[in-house]
Amino acid sequence: MPSSSPHVVLLLVFLLVPFLFLPSLAAAGVQPLQSNGTTIYDVLPDYALPPGILPDMVKSYSIASNGRIEVTLYTSCYVDFEYVIYYEPRVSGYLSYGSISNLEGIQIRSYLIWYDVNAIMVDVPSSEYIYFQFGWVTRKLGIDQFQHIHSCRGSLSLFQRAKKVVRNVFESIFAPQL
Repeated sequence: MPSSSPHVVLLLVFLLVPFLFLPSLAAAGVQPLQSNGTTIYDVLPDYALPPGILPDMVKSYSIASNGRIEVTLYTSCYVDFEYVIYYEPRVSGYLSYGSISNLEGIQIRSYLIWYDVNAIMVDVPSSEYIYFQFGWVTRKLGIDQFQHIHSCRGSLSLFQRAKKVVRNVFESIFAPQL
């Protein structure tokens, strides 16, 4: 049985070592910014965004020098605003003053249909509204509901969700106008 020569082992090491550095070489043009102990909830107002656009389940975040933001949550979660919003465990996009664009990991429910949120925007200078864009639709919501950080809730069964939607529709139709 032939034995491996030291030359073959050295050749394999020489060929495989560059592959260990490929991911870091690919990201060399985008440097992550240091958080200096600040939370994402402290950073968002610096970009004119309310801290409550993300739930209280943020585990970590990073912002690259090109504005790319990655937020990791402890788990997926639902938050009730005027609409129900679903957050995947990983949320990403491009952060700029007054908006997060190319957003991934957030969905909004309109009636019984879930839509991927593409962008979250606010007016600059600030107004009373925040805008959620999904597809060609933009929903204008009161910004005051995003000024504080919301807790996540567990998911509802399909029956519970349908019951809640029907109740909300009936309340909006038959509620007395004050």
